[in-house]
Amino acid sequence: MLIQSRGRRVFARTRSANVNLGATIVTDSQRLLEQAIEHQRGGRAEAAEWLYRAVLALDVDHAEANHNLGIIEIERGDLDAGLDHVRHALDQAPEIGGYWLTLVEGLLLAGRAAEAAEVMERARGIGLDSPEADALAQRIAEAMAAPPASTAAPLPSEPTMPASSAGNDSLLLTMDDSVRIHVPNDIDALPTYLLLEREDWPEPELALVRRLVEPDDLVLDLGAGLGVYTLAMAHAMGQGNGRVLALEPVTEAAALLARSLAENALETRVVLQQRAIGDGAGEVGIRVRRAARPHDLGDSFETRTVGALTLDELLADAAWPAGASPSLVRLDLAAEHLPGVLRAGERFFAAHDPLLMFRVAPDCDLGALRQAVETLGYALYRQVDALSALAPCGTAETLDARRRNLFACAPARAERLRARGLMV
Repeated sequence: MLIQSRGRRVFARTRSANVNLGATIVTDSQRLLEQAIEHQRGGRAEAAEWLYRAVLALDVDHAEANHNLGIIEIERGDLDAGLDHVRHALDQAPEIGGYWLTLVEGLLLAGRAAEAAEVMERARGIGLDSPEADALAQRIAEAMAAPPASTAAPLPSEPTMPASSAGNDSLLLTMDDSVRIHVPNDIDALPTYLLLEREDWPEPELALVRRLVEPDDLVLDLGAGLGVYTLAMAHAMGQGNGRVLALEPVTEAAALLARSLAENALETRVVLQQRAIGDGAGEVGIRVRRAARPHDLGDSFETRTVGALTLDELLADAAWPAGASPSLVRLDLAAEHLPGVLRAGERFFAAHDPLLMFRVAPDCDLGALRQAVETLGYALYRQVDALSALAPCGTAETLDARRRNLFACAPARAERLRARGLMV
């Protein structure tokens, strides 16, 4: 049987196979595998590992995901787990010579030269014949004649994949605009899964926001979360003198956002406060998701009590840049809370006319949202994804199930946006 003999050829083979799919529909596992391979080849072993595990969650017998995950585990010294994954890959695809070589090298690193010799004999029996195999046979002979090594070293035929610099509690990822973001080091955390899979935040409005922000703007991100929008807006300001005022009440998310700001040297551009925006001062209860799994949005919540302030109070807060007027206010809160938050900003909206961006759900009351913004003299808008521009949200429209954000602004702001080609 003719088998493939070089371990590294596995990566090239996968890329070319996927590139030539043509009109074939690419499955979730194929797409995740492509991304995992790119991360592994780029030295981002942690990101690659999460993606390989996501592939295996969809297809436990996926040969290449088992093999490549096994390499990562062996390289970091988790030999038993790595060898198990490589063996499973071989069970599914014994014709791939690189899998045999990886298993032999892993057994040698584990000090199990006799087992390595047995595996090599089986591989030779089905046609493995290459300089790499000859070199491994020599290493087996030397290992059986000498005491086993006491420590493991990385596989010589594969590059060492260094761990992310983020540490054990977070994973450091890079978005489309080259901004680096700290996310929970947990594939079951929905933001982590989405950013690993898409390599950017999947909401189409993010691309528009990157165009909306100008270098000297003041923008507000109220409910910043991990900071996808905060970081994107701050980065979009370039060398300007703009500022982002971000509120995030959840301790864990605020801590990761602070690390992301430092990672991107944006600490002086972003003012981050650990508070919530609300319809009254004092303390409010917020629901915090305990564990958001990629395919289960119904996980349990816990309620935490956090400090809150209104838009009017934010306007008078010491953190407010003197003399500045916000061009964009992003409100990440439940749609049913939006009317109360807007009512508590009477002085705020008397002084400023920002573009509002707020979260919606498919089952939210669009009529109530329209009434809330019309009270301010604002009109409701939605993004037209194909144009990456805003358009009026008509009274007869219903929300697309995939739509997660709507916008609102006063006529004067709308005219400025039309002049910039950002509204139709």
